[in-house]
Amino acid sequence: MYAIVTRRIEGVPVIQTLALCLALLLCALGTACGEGAGSAEPRQRSAAVVVETQLVSLQPVARSAEAVGTLLGNESVTLTATVTERVSAVHFEGGEVVREGQTLVELINQEQLALLREAEAKLGETRLQLQRLVSLGAQIATAAEIDAARMRVNANEAVLEALRSRISERNIRAPFTGIVGFRQISVGALLTPGAVIAELDDIDSLKLEFTLPEHLLSQVAVGDAVSARSAAWGDLPFRGAVTRIGTRIDPVTRAFTLRALLGNEQGRLRPGMLMVVDVSLGASAAIVVPETALLQSGARSSVYVVDAQSVARRVSVQIGRRLPGAIEIRAGIDPGDRVVTSGQLTLRPGVRVREARAANPPAAMRPAP
Repeated sequence: MYAIVTRRIEGVPVIQTLALCLALLLCALGTACGEGAGSAEPRQRSAAVVVETQLVSLQPVARSAEAVGTLLGNESVTLTATVTERVSAVHFEGGEVVREGQTLVELINQEQLALLREAEAKLGETRLQLQRLVSLGAQIATAAEIDAARMRVNANEAVLEALRSRISERNIRAPFTGIVGFRQISVGALLTPGAVIAELDDIDSLKLEFTLPEHLLSQVAVGDAVSARSAAWGDLPFRGAVTRIGTRIDPVTRAFTLRALLGNEQGRLRPGMLMVVDVSLGASAAIVVPETALLQSGARSSVYVVDAQSVARRVSVQIGRRLPGAIEIRAGIDPGDRVVTSGQLTLRPGVRVREARAANPPAAMRPAP
């Protein structure tokens, strides 16, 4: 090329000569680049990336709702007095188990006992009079006298029953079997109606009260399984079932109240404890993939999908619940797609892949019970 330019440079303007040289040079470079690109494309097609894939399918996934609740005694009562009287004896200290009908507190009742003995004597006397009149018959007593004697007996029986009721009010007994709280009184204290003596709770089983958002109302039912945990016992689960569903939705919080019954055979739980509740909502079919298939970039989640031509495509997905070793995909892929579970860090969209499918699905794909 230099020789041709040299021979023609005579009689030709220098600018035209330089333009001709530049055009020849660009043509040569373009030819070289074209040959290089053509040789790189076959190499790219032949260099397939080896990855592991898994076929996407619908699997049953257990669903649950989490809430926070408070424990209540299965039966709870505040022991109080119904009369004004001084305490004569206290038969508990607090914290122990008491049985139904067991006497806990006695109030002074000497006057009532004396009145009781008087009423018993009067009742005995009137009964004897009635018996004599009935035994003597119509020769001595008239029917009116017998009826009057019978009425006196009935009246004395009513007086005796009232006195026994008053005496019973001065003996405060446990209405049911449970654990009694610390006593708030001492011997000699003057009790008045409404004064607190102690708290009594039945804790063999406990009521758990909690709320759920309104949109879950159609998904819960009486009998649904419940698992609860407390800070006091770490991850130890306490299991039970839903026994009641509230009849109203709170117009402020848009939530409804549920009540579950938890077993407490070992006495580890106490009324008032804060519990984290998991309510089983049954199972539904969902797409679940291993956690290793998910690529996270900020708030964007995606996976690589291999098409029929063994070309990888990066697809954005919407994730749902996280399961042990797996994750639920709510949108973005369909059953039958092949997702890359290993080797995707070296992939780029549009790259050909060579699949090495796992022999068995990963254990993480099985949803948690």
